Amino acid sequence: MIETVREVVEDYREVKVSGVQRELKIPIPSLPKAIALIGPRRAGKTFYLLQMYKDLLSQGKPALYIPLDDDRLYPPNTKTLSTLLDLFHMEFGEKSGILLLDEIQEVNKWELFVKRAVSMGFTVFISGSSSKLLSREVATQLRGRGIHFELFPFSFNEFINAKGVEPGASTKKRAAIKKTMGEYLLWGGFPEVALEENRLIKRKLLEEYLGVMLYRDIVERHGVKNLRALKLFIKLLTGSFAREISLSRTAKYMKGTGVDVSRNTLSDYLRYLQDAFFVFPLKKLGPIKESEKSLPKIYIIDNGIITASTPRAKSELGRLMENLTYLHLRRLEKEVYYIKTPTWEVDFAVREGNGFNLIQVSYTVEGPDTWKREVNGLIKASKLVPTKSTTVVTYDYEEEETIEGQKIRFVPLWKFCRGEIKL
Repeated sequence: MIETVREVVEDYREVKVSGVQRELKIPIPSLPKAIALIGPRRAGKTFYLLQMYKDLLSQGKPALYIPLDDDRLYPPNTKTLSTLLDLFHMEFGEKSGILLLDEIQEVNKWELFVKRAVSMGFTVFISGSSSKLLSREVATQLRGRGIHFELFPFSFNEFINAKGVEPGASTKKRAAIKKTMGEYLLWGGFPEVALEENRLIKRKLLEEYLGVMLYRDIVERHGVKNLRALKLFIKLLTGSFAREISLSRTAKYMKGTGVDVSRNTLSDYLRYLQDAFFVFPLKKLGPIKESEKSLPKIYIIDNGIITASTPRAKSELGRLMENLTYLHLRRLEKEVYYIKTPTWEVDFAVREGNGFNLIQVSYTVEGPDTWKREVNGLIKASKLVPTKSTTVVTYDYEEEETIEGQKIRFVPLWKFCRGEIKL
């Protein structure tokens, strides 16, 4: 077995890795630890581990990478992993180092090996299917020995890098960035989709991703029997992006279409979809009990999924902008809520220390009604909660105004997603 493992390891040691450097930076911990890289399918987790492996080798660090879905290892087991340890000691002669185990879910009882490796002084990076590697399960299985990091589809900075667009302050360079934002807003940041120029192929790829998430991450993992109800629920969720959703009203609507499903079942489906990194429910700001009982606003993992599955998505640019803004805040690991009263609302309240950064998202603020709606919400909210800053994210309008003593920034979406505007 050791010769087969050696062959696989050597092949991947020689693989040339080139592509977009991801913004996510995972440090090597000072003490031995298991580190899980989790996220939606097709977001680039395998490529990320390979990039990390190459960086470690270039630094002279003792490290081995192995993809456990390689057919030469089939079926891999804990003996395969023990053989990798033997190979490590043969190559480096050191007691410990770094192991990178991709598609770890292929090995039954993998957590037993990982715990043993960590106890021996190894730092172990693991990655695999989102249906088999959930953050709460990693915590349970590794019992304090593991931490996790999330990898999402490309951020806007990664997207412009992938498209070969050079950032800069010149008129020409900024025009190129704005044009690229138009594509990113509609088609999102899944790496393979970003690099594909043909729109039909983009759509087909996204439809395939959605299908795999549905069957592998939800149906197979959780044994869902009512496939018709699940498909309709996903369709309704995707169509309700950047809006509140009531599970009770949704269940009633579905029954009206002939799909009999309970609110509790829909609550289970929503949790499954959240585990699979498909959907993110956002809670309303308020006391804990009130916040937990509030109607969640729904955001989807990638704008491309929305475009591929919602016929009228292109006519909902403001909501697509809001979804993109949420994803940017999520990548930054911000604590985010929304604020809503019977007469006004604020899209995002982002906690910072003992205060909040308040954010509205609107494609344009040219009309007097739109201006009043967006600004009025910020002004009223700033009088209710301790406020650090107020911002309106627009498609292309940029200005700064003081209204009723409150400074409000109007910021283009591309600048916001580039990180040029600090919260």
